[in-house]
Amino acid sequence: MRNQSPCLAWAEKIALRQEDLSPADRAALYAHIQTCPACGAAQADYHFLDSRLCALPPPALKPLPRLSLQVFEQDEREGEKSAPLVKAGSVARAGDITSLPEAPTARSSLPVRQNRTPGRLGTLYRKSLPLAFVACLILAEILVFGIRSAPSTSAPGMSLLTYRGHTDYVDAVAWSPNGQYIASGSWDHTVQVWDALTGTLITTYKGHTDVVSALAWSPNGEYIASASWDGTVQVWNAFSGTLIYTYQQHTDAVSSVAWSPNGKDIASGSWDHTVRVWDAFSGKTLLVYRGHNEFVDAVSWSPNGQYIASGDRNNIVEIWSAHTGNTLHTYTEYSGGIIEALAWSPDGNYIAAGSRDTKVYVWEAFTGNLLLTYTGHTNEVSALAWSPNGQYIASGGWDHTVRVWNALTGITLFVYRGHSNTVAAVAWSPNGRYIASGSWDHTVQVWVPQLT
Repeated sequence: MRNQSPCLAWAEKIALRQEDLSPADRAALYAHIQTCPACGAAQADYHFLDSRLCALPPPALKPLPRLSLQVFEQDEREGEKSAPLVKAGSVARAGDITSLPEAPTARSSLPVRQNRTPGRLGTLYRKSLPLAFVACLILAEILVFGIRSAPSTSAPGMSLLTYRGHTDYVDAVAWSPNGQYIASGSWDHTVQVWDALTGTLITTYKGHTDVVSALAWSPNGEYIASASWDGTVQVWNAFSGTLIYTYQQHTDAVSSVAWSPNGKDIASGSWDHTVRVWDAFSGKTLLVYRGHNEFVDAVSWSPNGQYIASGDRNNIVEIWSAHTGNTLHTYTEYSGGIIEALAWSPDGNYIAAGSRDTKVYVWEAFTGNLLLTYTGHTNEVSALAWSPNGQYIASGGWDHTVRVWNALTGITLFVYRGHSNTVAAVAWSPNGRYIASGSWDHTVQVWVPQLT
């Protein structure tokens, strides 16, 4: 349960959809929620409920016309008072006597009453009918929306959203720092940015000429770095798609990318056997790490920004200084297998690696001691992500599953089987409640992990 309510000054804007806000209000709200966790959480809840309502199927029954007590009260008043006089020979209103004999005078001296005179029981019935009808509608709404919507907020393993915007394999997924958007990269050469709770497409970026293999969102949430088999890393505005810079210093496909925690630098790993560290907005090369002699398929920056972990197809993980390039540790104490994914624990003390030998390995980052080996996947592990609270690890594999592990014991807590092909990318939402997984079945799925 949330411990703090959203700010009163922002409550109205938080409750509105993004498209209902002006550009200035959107920018101001975005800036505010970066510094106010309570407002950010409230907006995420509103977006979640809205997405659940939008996901409900259309009603099978058409809505009935709205009833009003005024109609019945008017009928009662008309029944209790005398009807107006009717001109001789004219046709009376509906409810009056339909015809009168012609009278010698222009007006009859006797008033004409309606045929029906409501008794006390009839009056009570007409007053109660609309109230009962409204009560039935409310009860039906509670039953329908309660049954269909409530489980989605807590049901573990339930898919909340399936995004189908790509036309080819999805190889990369990245969640925006504020948790509102997801970027996905594909073999269709595009990056698509979309609303994490509704699936609404925000931006389609078409700057690459080959497979988009990796993505990294800048810490401030404004930019995305996308790596491609076309040999480039491109930095662009996440919402307008405006290209900021293209880094072209690699001589082969770029397979991995990571943004430094301070937002200034980018590390990119390539099939040219190098990892390059460069200025995110000028492209100036700061350092070239040449400690690998095989394709580099994974790169991860330490939370404190001081170190980089990189893994290659020679079964080696290297830990080295992001500023000097000096190697601290080389990890080789395992059964072997191409390193396809790396993730640094949020506290910076551990490194997790996903391998082609179907296992996940966890080391102490600065001693090189192998702590745990997770077994459970039946094919190679192609994706890895550490939960924001550091308690769990999610791994995706060629066995079409995502596994959620207890990070300290290596015990499998949950297996997600929603995909029909290789799971090539996984990412935790910043609040740790959801996982996004990208697959070669051309989809990205957002779902609730089962955590114990």
